[in-house]
Parts: sequence; C-alpha cells; structure tokens
Amino acid sequence: MEMNRKKHGKTGWVAAAVIGAQILALLFFAGQKKGYFIDEIYSWGLANGYYKPFVASYDVFDQWISGEEFHDYMTVQEGQKFAYQSVYYNQTQDVHPPLYYMVLHTICSFMPDFQSKWQGILLNVLFCGGCLVMIFLTARTLMEDDAGAMAAMAVWGFSPGGLSTAIYIRMYMMMTFFTMVTVYLHVKTVKEGQSLKRLFLICAVTFSGLLTQYYFVFIAFFLSAVYVLWKLWKHRWKEAAVYSAALLGSVGLMVAVYPACITQLTRTDEFVANETRNNFMNGAVIARNLISYISDINMDFFSGRIREAAAAAALTAVWCLWTRLAKGRGKPKGETSQISCCDRMAAALMLVWTLSFLAVSMAAVVTGVRYIYNLYPLFCILAVWAVRKVTGWGFEGRTLKFVQAGILALMGVLYLNGFSRGYVRYLYPENEERVRLVEEYKDLYCLYIDNYENAPLTQDLMELSKFQGLYVMPEAKIGQIQAILKGKDTKGGLVVYVDTNEFWSSGYDSREVMERLKKETGAEDCRFLYSNGLSETYILTMAP
Repeated sequence: MEMNRKKHGKTGWVAAAVIGAQILALLFFAGQKKGYFIDEIYSWGLANGYYKPFVASYDVFDQWISGEEFHDYMTVQEGQKFAYQSVYYNQTQDVHPPLYYMVLHTICSFMPDFQSKWQGILLNVLFCGGCLVMIFLTARTLMEDDAGAMAAMAVWGFSPGGLSTAIYIRMYMMMTFFTMVTVYLHVKTVKEGQSLKRLFLICAVTFSGLLTQYYFVFIAFFLSAVYVLWKLWKHRWKEAAVYSAALLGSVGLMVAVYPACITQLTRTDEFVANETRNNFMNGAVIARNLISYISDINMDFFSGRIREAAAAAALTAVWCLWTRLAKGRGKPKGETSQISCCDRMAAALMLVWTLSFLAVSMAAVVTGVRYIYNLYPLFCILAVWAVRKVTGWGFEGRTLKFVQAGILALMGVLYLNGFSRGYVRYLYPENEERVRLVEEYKDLYCLYIDNYENAPLTQDLMELSKFQGLYVMPEAKIGQIQAILKGKDTKGGLVVYVDTNEFWSSGYDSREVMERLKKETGAEDCRFLYSNGLSETYILTMAP
C-alpha cells in the first residue's frame, strides 16, 4: 500500500511537470500572437458590448465618429460589470449559446475599460490545464498505465493542433475541456459502474457543454448512444432507462435556461443556421469538409507528412501482426487471447470519434478546423493506445519501450518542423505591418466604404479606432464625398478601407471604388497599403 502511494505520488509530480511544460509552451506561442481572427473580436464584443451585440448596433454609419464606440464595444465600462443579462441578450441576437461569453465577461469585469489578448488567453490556459488533467485520467483508466497517459498528454499538448486550440480566443478550448470531462466520466462509469454521482456529473457536463457550443452535441450524442446500446446489450434495462432520462433532462434544462437555442437552430433568415441544415443533404460539401479536416489533422499532428506516417504505421502494424500470429502458432491448442474491457472501450471510443468527426463534416458551414478541435484530445488518446497495442504484438521488454519512445520522439521532431513551418495558428505575425502602417497614418482621417455590413468593420475594428476620425458609408454616397470631407484637414492624405468580400459582406470592386474616390476628391495619387481578408486599405494623396 505504501509503495503504491509513493508510486502514485511520484507519477503525480511527473504529470504535473509535463502539464507545466505544456502550459509554458502555450504561453510562449501566445506571446507571439500579433492579431486576431474576426471571431475572436466577436468574443470580446458579444461579452462586453452593453446590450449591443455588434459594432453595427452602435450609431457608426453615415457620420464622423472618433472610434471610442469600438473601444466601448470591446471593454467593460463602469456600471457594466458582471452584467450577465446583457451577455445573455447579446447571444440571443447571435448564433451561439452564452456560457463562454459569460465567463469571458467575468474576467473582463475585473479589468474595466481595458482589453488585452491575455484576458482570453488566461481563460484558455485554465481550461487547457483542466483538459490535460482529463486526458491523463482518461488515458490512464483506458490503458492502465501512467507512461501511456503522459504520452497522450504530450501528443496533444505539444502539438500545433493542441496549442492552436488554446491560442484561439473563442469557446472551443472550453468545449474541448467539457468533451474530455464527459469522455472520462463515461469511461469510469463503464469500468466501475453507474452511480448517481457520476450520472449527475455527466448531466452537468452535458448541460455546460451544450451551453458552450452547439457542436458539443455530436460527441455527447454518440457517446450516450453507444453507452445506452451497451447497457441494453448487457440487459441492464433500468440503468439504460435512468441514464437516458437523466441525459434528456439535462438537454431539456439547457433549452429551458436558453430557449433562444431553438430559434437559433431553426431560423431560416440566418445564414449559418440555414446553411448548416442544407449541408446535411449536400454530398459535395461533406466531401470537401472531410478532405479539409484530414488536411488540418495532417498539419496539426504530422507536419504535412501524413502519407509517410500512414505508410510507416501500416508496415509496422503488418509486421507486428505477423509476429503475433507467428508466436500464436506455438500456443497450446484451445488457448485464446481475451479481449479486455479496456480494449472494448477503446474500440467503442474509436466508433464514437469517427461518427462525431463525420457528423461535424456534414454540418460545418465553412471548413474551419476549430469545429473538430474538441475531438483532438480523444484522437491523441486513441492513437497512443493503438501504438502501444500494436507495438506490443511485435516487441517485448526493453525493445518495446525503445520502439515506443522512438515513435514519441519522432512525433516531437514532426511538431518542431510544424512550428518552424508556421502550423501553430491564430498568431497573425503579418499584423505587425498593419499596426505599423496605422501608427504611421493615425493622425489622418479615414473613410470606410461599406454597405452597412457588420463583419468587415468588426474585422478591422482594432485599426479603425486609431485614426483621427472615421466615416463609414456605402459606395452609393461617394458622390457626396466633398460635403463629407468639408472642414476636415486632408492635406496629409486620406486613408480608405474598401469592403471587398462577396461571401460575408459588400463585395465592392476596390479598384473601381478608388478610381471614383480619386476623381471625386481630386486626389493626385492612390496607393495600396494592405489587405485583411474582408477589406483592402489605400491612402489617397490630396493635391496641394
């Protein structure tokens, strides 16, 4: 007993050291983050905009504004701390449930009138640490081995995919944590029996996961379905019925707490909800998403070498299987190997993962890797389990440990190569040049040519708040530009943003727009500065 306690104590310290190293790696890459994806800006705005979910909710069109509205949108102002009713309202106007935004708003409420990437990163670090603990506990329960559990933690936590999950300032790290908690609870329940305590925790996590991101429903549904089918197969009708009733109750409670979810998932006038429903019937979209997600896994774990990795894995598996079969011929007649409970659980989890992966591929409107981030930790656990299982067929003793350590070291090399190739996402190093140019021209006035669309303004929000003044107007009003600029000192030039994206916003032809502006203002020169996804930015040099 004393030896086991010392062993577990030592393992705990080693696991804590591995988690600490992964958190340090995360903080290192987070420190290099120079900009934001548009959805990350929405995170702050939806959390902190006081009953104003979008930039367009403010009075920003067809008049000169200072940019203070953008700052207010992103920060908690005095008198608006812990305003959870505002957060709730904002989310009823958007397409996501509110829990993540409420937690982010809580952090920002302790830092009024202030916005920093570290607010979102701090939140992600907390859930990343919790997720690593859940990976360790799940893998140890599944493999009955501490070394394998720590290997699973390392495979996810040091990977470009795992780091990207925690760097992206959205609800996906939080959803990933809840995903791993529910997986762990189900594994423990299968292994040790269904209890009221575990059932309550599963329901609580299901409720929380659904209130974090609707995509949580896929892993929750398939995990629950496989669990109930297993109970029915074991003729444990009562346990299956109690479990099913409890899970349905947690879903019902979520709907009761946030009834707007019904509208968000069924409305026909909202692009994302409508396209999601259409995707389930569109084979071309599903195929596109599958190819895209496999490509993402390739970059996030194999540094673009997934074909070579698959070939090496297949050859190793064939050799190890052949070795196992050869050894089996020497066994006494009638002796068979037993499939353990853990092996059956691993096989069931592989089925759950595959079905969840396919479901996301069917539902996703855009091929964003973020939609499968919550599946990555289980993918890593199952990969480590498979490697240990297969290599155990062909090797023994020290040779086996050497081979497994070599495979882990090879993954480390692939990760380092992935780091050097920029596969850790959401860092946006190119934004430094945009920031430099905005700093250079911040004393100028700025026009934003936009047909009353919200998305491009949100994307460029950080830069727009820096200029002397901002005027947002559609292309149709370019003929009024002389009156708009009246009284404004434009001798040093005029910065112009043009909303160019056809899919999400106005889709203007920037060259045509700038030619018209040049003609109407009498500018002597027009120079391109930079582009940023939904827009292009120019500077007009006015005639003396």
